Amino acid sequence: MILYIDPASTSALLYIIIALVATLAFALRGFFYKIKNLILGKGFVNRSEFEHIDIIFYSEGKQYWPVFLPIIQALEKKNVSCAYLTSDKEDPGLAYQSDFYGSKYLGNLTMTSVYLNKLKAKFVGMTTPQLDVMMIRRSKKVQHYAHIVHAPIDVFTYRKFAFDYFDSVFCSGPHQIEGIRKLEAKRGTTKKLLLETGLTYYDVMLDEINRLKLSEKKKPVVLVAPTWKEYSILNRFGVRFFENLLRNSDYDVILRPHPQTYVSFPKLIGEIEERFKDEPRLHIDRNQLGTESMAKADLMIGDLSGVFWDFAFLFSKPVLLLKTDFDSIEGFEGSELDYPMWEMCERNHLGKIFDESEVENISQLVNELLQNPPLMELEALKNESVYNFGNAGKTAANQILSIVNGSDETSDAIKSN
Repeated sequence: MILYIDPASTSALLYIIIALVATLAFALRGFFYKIKNLILGKGFVNRSEFEHIDIIFYSEGKQYWPVFLPIIQALEKKNVSCAYLTSDKEDPGLAYQSDFYGSKYLGNLTMTSVYLNKLKAKFVGMTTPQLDVMMIRRSKKVQHYAHIVHAPIDVFTYRKFAFDYFDSVFCSGPHQIEGIRKLEAKRGTTKKLLLETGLTYYDVMLDEINRLKLSEKKKPVVLVAPTWKEYSILNRFGVRFFENLLRNSDYDVILRPHPQTYVSFPKLIGEIEERFKDEPRLHIDRNQLGTESMAKADLMIGDLSGVFWDFAFLFSKPVLLLKTDFDSIEGFEGSELDYPMWEMCERNHLGKIFDESEVENISQLVNELLQNPPLMELEALKNESVYNFGNAGKTAANQILSIVNGSDETSDAIKSN
């Protein structure tokens, strides 16, 4: 049997098929965008938005804004434009206004890596280590990647290959230059541009100190400011440490956890917050900068976090430090370095060292140090250990412009260290 379809029926059938195909295509397109939004997060941005900007900064979160702000302000004074990208929608950098500045929230981690891996710029500066090792890869359209150091510590406590694939590192002191050069020699990697920059966030803290107006204290204040890593006071002792510390009522306590603690160990910090939520003598500081807590404190308790150097260099007050056996910690740059870590050599100038066996009596140690504080003479050590103290933002801006403009200063800097 031969079937015959008249022209009118054929047209109707074709119309139905076309309509079905169009409907399917539209549905698939909607499904594609739903998947893309699920993976990348909302707010996907067009990378061409900052194509005319030579200098771009990337920040993981709001805690790093004080590192970038002095550089951005110094560039602004020179009428030089820059862009600021962040993975934190609460980053203060998103609210900063200037004719020479643009900012963008990138969204979740996956979206951030997709965006940054295709970035186009002459210079990209970031505080995030392990470029080309973790999720952030080098973009073929970026001419120069720089790591901006944001602590006065040695390179020992960074994760392995923290700096290997950067073109430059903006160092805070000579001990970092020494460590990075030795790692380069050991691994046979290309010599990076290591710049004598300093700590840009000190510019912000010094300004904040000058503006602080503190109320009178009834008791001495002890500031606990540990690192977030596995060997920290929080991870090693948890709630027990603060129970022992609060046995003595002669002082008040401020706990200032590293911001990364809330990301990497939320259960641990949650336990501490829950246990002491009704304890009036313990206050938890979550402010962006710890300047006010440091100014209030008479003593700091720390471990291998760089913040105890901030406390000593900015306020010349004593520190009680947990003895840390760093040699046993694998996966960090220090496992490949065979000389004493700078912190270990110099921290005896800051106060007193205590070990794990003394944690039960930590309140007694604190009282002894409060009643008999050591003489703090740190000016020489500060000047030897930190470049451009109080003027690092302007220095960093000039160094960036030298890189962007291809100045001979960049090659001279390599030869000098």
